[in-house]
Amino acid sequence: MDKLLGSITRTSEFLRILYLFGKSDIPAAAIPSIIGVEEDRLAKPHRPLPSGGISPENATVLYYVLFALMWAAALYAETIPCTLAYSAAIVIYNEGGLAAIPVVKNVLGAIGLSCYCWGTTTILDHGKELHGLKALAVFMTGAIFATTGHAQDFRDRSADAMMGRKTIPLLLSQPLARWSLAVLIAAWTIGLIALWQPPVAAGIAFAALGLRCVGGYLWSYDEKDDYVSYCWYGVSEVPVSPCLLGVPGLLTVGVEQFWLLGSNLLPIFPRLRGEMD
Repeated sequence: MDKLLGSITRTSEFLRILYLFGKSDIPAAAIPSIIGVEEDRLAKPHRPLPSGGISPENATVLYYVLFALMWAAALYAETIPCTLAYSAAIVIYNEGGLAAIPVVKNVLGAIGLSCYCWGTTTILDHGKELHGLKALAVFMTGAIFATTGHAQDFRDRSADAMMGRKTIPLLLSQPLARWSLAVLIAAWTIGLIALWQPPVAAGIAFAALGLRCVGGYLWSYDEKDDYVSYCWYGVSEVPVSPCLLGVPGLLTVGVEQFWLLGSNLLPIFPRLRGEMD
């Protein structure tokens, strides 16, 4: 019985660590986590490496195993083109070190996000190539993140400064960095509503989310408040009691939230109207 419980605990702990890597904000988070352990000790101590959940050596092995599994899935699902693009973005972002360049970082993150949508859409559409409004929806997903993805950098200013990174919130004055983000989010909100033409209630709800997101960034320049603002923009990390999984250590759940999710859901309305068939 003790051996069985021990096996269950070890399995649960492995799955927890795998989950913590996979739910990070940037695709293929294992290698950035390995490279930026000192940064994570300051900004994200719950992650597997700074919390001691896994060693750097094992994390490296896990990274290459997941990379191999990704390609096995691509061969099975016949999503070679998007997986090739995604792999190139991963290598350029991580091993190439281009994530240190603010604009390039956002663009590479956008490519990764677009590849997620590209592959998923191809699989759900039974292998058909993207075209028309479907291709436009995937492109817009990447374009939105490429121009507004630095919203995540406001909450990481201390860690980025320690690592010597040149992110937009550090390169520009706080008012300029925040107002430029606000203008971009407002422009995207208006443009997406005009493009996808959701029902009035959905359009009002999406506009309200954008207003709340923008208001948070403009109202307070405090990093702890930027965590809340980023929740309204993109991803929130919600603490969960470890007893739920029966394993030691802190577990946080990444929850896709609000404005960015809404922007990705708006294309569902033309599909419901039969405009994407």
